[in-house]
Amino acid sequence: MKPSFPFVSNPNDKSTKVENKTSTTKNTVGNIIQWATRELQRSGIDTPRLDAEVILSHLLNCDRIQFHTHPDKPVQRIIASRYKKAVQRRAKRVPLQYITNHAEFMSSDFYVDERVLIPRPETELLVEAVIKKAKSFIHENEIVIIDIGVGSGNIAISLAKNISTAGIMAIDISPEALDVAKMNTQKHHLQEKITFLCGNVYEPLQSCSIKTKAHFIVSNPPYIASTELSELQQEVRDYEPYTALISGNSGLEMFERILAEANSWLRPAGFLLLEVAEKQARQVIKMIKNTNIFTSIQRIKDYQNISRIIIAQREGNIGQDRN
Repeated sequence: MKPSFPFVSNPNDKSTKVENKTSTTKNTVGNIIQWATRELQRSGIDTPRLDAEVILSHLLNCDRIQFHTHPDKPVQRIIASRYKKAVQRRAKRVPLQYITNHAEFMSSDFYVDERVLIPRPETELLVEAVIKKAKSFIHENEIVIIDIGVGSGNIAISLAKNISTAGIMAIDISPEALDVAKMNTQKHHLQEKITFLCGNVYEPLQSCSIKTKAHFIVSNPPYIASTELSELQQEVRDYEPYTALISGNSGLEMFERILAEANSWLRPAGFLLLEVAEKQARQVIKMIKNTNIFTSIQRIKDYQNISRIIIAQREGNIGQDRN
């Protein structure tokens, strides 16, 4: 028999009201977390207790440690009702980040919902690599960065925070994703350093005067093949935006588009940094070599020892410019 959610009663049910008046059970964080943990465990969630605590800490706006130090703390009925709905969403495999509207990236908090991809830890490797390479242009008045597929804005915002002279052109084909990115940019007070453009790859840059001026082109593009969609984790497959995940039948279509015009936007000795899927590195490196404009190619492995970030430097010398 499925356990009922504690302390969420129908206010019009008189028998429930009487029962609540005489019941010795209290509406506490300990009790509702226990209920939620059982529900999530039954639904096959890998970390039921953790998820139960994270959801409640979000609703109560408190640290999870308080649940362990004050398990008998009362919870208002309206909060308990919201908690039940949130736990039921998680039981249906809605990602935890979409329920709390929070995702951490580079030690910063980002608003996320179903309009954008949830930032992944491995993408921090891409940002860290750009920050390191940006030291090559330390004498430049402005370091121009093109971010293709901005999503929540996590890459662009993190770069703007860590590179003082960065000027970022952040592009996404989804107006809805750009709305989220703009919200996060305002949250982090970086509006003056990031310009948002809606369109496909380099298309919206045509009206900008930055041809062969970009020091960096960076992207965590869609790189999953459409044939692999059914193999994805349910949280990803059913809830994250399709256009942010899938890149044609091969998973390589977006890389082809980025490389096709990189020559037009990247300055001499500029860098191209791409995040790739498992087992894609060799193919993407071959594609980069076939452009015949890059003289140096590196790869960075992620925490699972998978080649995850590709760094390619265009031919030319630092400080060389094309007018």
